[in-house]
Amino acid sequence: MKTLVIVAHPQLENSDVQPFFREAIANFSNVTWHPITNSFDVLEEQKLLISHERIIFEFPLYWYSAPAVLKHWLDDVFTMKFTTGNRYALAGKELGIVVSTGDKERSFRAGEEEQFTISELMRPYQALAGKVRMHYLPVLAVHQFLYLTPDDQQRLMIRYQQYLTNPKFEHFSERSEWFQQQLQERIRANATMAPELEQILNVIQNNQDELDDLQWNLTELKKEEDS
Repeated sequence: MKTLVIVAHPQLENSDVQPFFREAIANFSNVTWHPITNSFDVLEEQKLLISHERIIFEFPLYWYSAPAVLKHWLDDVFTMKFTTGNRYALAGKELGIVVSTGDKERSFRAGEEEQFTISELMRPYQALAGKVRMHYLPVLAVHQFLYLTPDDQQRLMIRYQQYLTNPKFEHFSERSEWFQQQLQERIRANATMAPELEQILNVIQNNQDELDDLQWNLTELKKEEDS
């Protein structure tokens, strides 16, 4: 699976979170990092979209929406002839949203300061995905990046990497398998760290075996209850 990240940030050079994201996927050859500006070639942008299976719109939250540069890009690139009409060039592809905000996560709730959840505010992109027959992914929201602890940043990095590269990131077993694959690649690439990484890998695999056994037992129990 190839992933295209459409980075819509009007002040990219001043961003704190975008360099973090770019570094997080630096070693993933199947991810294309693509910052956009108000100047672009429509046909080239459409070719990029066609050549990737998962499309990510990544931007800071500006007045409950994306910066104007993304709207301009969408208006020009997502033409009716390209996205609907007889072509539906993006049909079957996935659309994900990575949005960052300086506000607290709990502010985006009914009755709180912002009144609406991030998912509710991103509904226009869900409507867009439906219109062009794309599969809409759950939103990945980043709140107050500068206040994250190093451990929280590490967890965010893994969530982000999986959001971009794991075909089934929503499932626990698939997340575990993805993590094991990443460890195996690092073991092969780093002989010095290999013994320590192998220990971590063994622990994860043993825990996965226990979870698989538990899942099997629960399935059998369900069958007995239904019989």
